[in-house]
Amino acid sequence: MASRGIFLIVVFLALFCTYAKSCEESTFLDTNVTLVGAKDVKRITGCFSPVEDLVDVRYIQILDQNVPILKRDAINGLPKLVDIIIDNSSLADLESGCFSNLPKLYLIKLRHNNFKTIREGVFNKLPLTELCLSNNSIESIHPRAFNDIPNLSILQLDQNNLGYWSADWFLGSPKITVLNFEFNWITSIPAGALQNINGMHYDPTANLNVSTHVHLNNNRIKYLSEGAFDGIETLGWLFLHKNELEEISVGSLGTLKMVDWIRLEHNQLRCFPRKLVDISPKVLWYINNNPLTNECRNWYESLKNSTNSVA
Repeated sequence: MASRGIFLIVVFLALFCTYAKSCEESTFLDTNVTLVGAKDVKRITGCFSPVEDLVDVRYIQILDQNVPILKRDAINGLPKLVDIIIDNSSLADLESGCFSNLPKLYLIKLRHNNFKTIREGVFNKLPLTELCLSNNSIESIHPRAFNDIPNLSILQLDQNNLGYWSADWFLGSPKITVLNFEFNWITSIPAGALQNINGMHYDPTANLNVSTHVHLNNNRIKYLSEGAFDGIETLGWLFLHKNELEEISVGSLGTLKMVDWIRLEHNQLRCFPRKLVDISPKVLWYINNNPLTNECRNWYESLKNSTNSVA
């Protein structure tokens, strides 16, 4: 029994030393931080882990520092942590598992950094509600990078370098209400692009139904695939203005039945199908600055006039 006890102690010490070493070598090097829940901690070297000084941390803010990589377990095991903000800190890479065991985590903001890739295992299974990745250099996202984030409501990926959209995203993330992908380089929308999104769902905190808003304006979208909107029936906002759309076919609208607000200004549309107006009558006031044919323009004006007379 004594030898077994000694063996367990040796294993524990080995694991502890390995973990301690990994923390010493991890991510942060004499980094200025603003914390809520930790007294007198202004700088950190290593990682954020549940040591005595950090176990009660609720808020981490790092601004204008040099943090080139978030290594595995960079921020881990903090039972009260709610918000993480790392802005303008030269962040160029996020390893899988850099955020782990954070049961109260609500918000991550990683803005104005330089990372190009979002791997699987960075955000999956976190209890996140808001994820802001604006103003980075993101050009590659793993097909499962946004899967299994059960509380995710707001995803901001605007002002990056993303050139595509994947229909595989968001599986197991049923509560999304805002997808902001504006000011990227997306060129086309694939079939079933929003098939994993619930366009309308009940919010118990507000006691009302919430529609999902999708911001795809200010990209380079030329093409909506046949069945682009298959798998979803209702949306709140669908913003496609300031793209390069040349056509919207009936088939591309897929299973869509109702959208509160569609914007299509500043595209290259020569016409648009009546089904689009049936789905979202408000679109008639958001079709300006398109090279509509004379025939289509006359039809469009008559529809607007008839709508006005009914109103």
